[in-house]
Amino acid sequence: MKLKHLNLIFSGMLIVLAGIFFKYADTFKMLPGQADIGPKAFPRFVSVVIVILAILLIITELKKNDQTKVQLFNLKFLIGLVTAVLYFLLFKKVGFVLCSMVSIFVMEVLLLNEPFKKAWPLVTGVAVIVPIVIYLVFGMALKVPLPAGLLSFLS
Repeated sequence: MKLKHLNLIFSGMLIVLAGIFFKYADTFKMLPGQADIGPKAFPRFVSVVIVILAILLIITELKKNDQTKVQLFNLKFLIGLVTAVLYFLLFKKVGFVLCSMVSIFVMEVLLLNEPFKKAWPLVTGVAVIVPIVIYLVFGMALKVPLPAGLLSFLS
């Protein structure tokens, strides 16, 4: 399949998914103590940004005359897909922080362009620190409910 066709299909799928997420944000409930902005503001903002970026990708692909062919499915893609599916299946039971640490680590390793021996400290550091920072910002400061899962004894 040509990269141009793949990018156009992907952009269309992103626009549809962003529309679904935008609409789904209406179901988020305000919690006591939350400010005026509410829990639906960030998902809606991200949805709008995704639509804008998808439209820019469509425009870029229509302007260029690229005939590059790509292999649609490979081992890295399948491992990434399985990781994403497991993330969503185990999210509530295992919890946001632990699921995110494992998922970010796997995705980073899949996208790595350097030998793992050289990059493992950075890969591990990002995989551990980013979910903790996100939890502190959204879970603690903004009071967005994130599942604690196996770490529920800490709350």
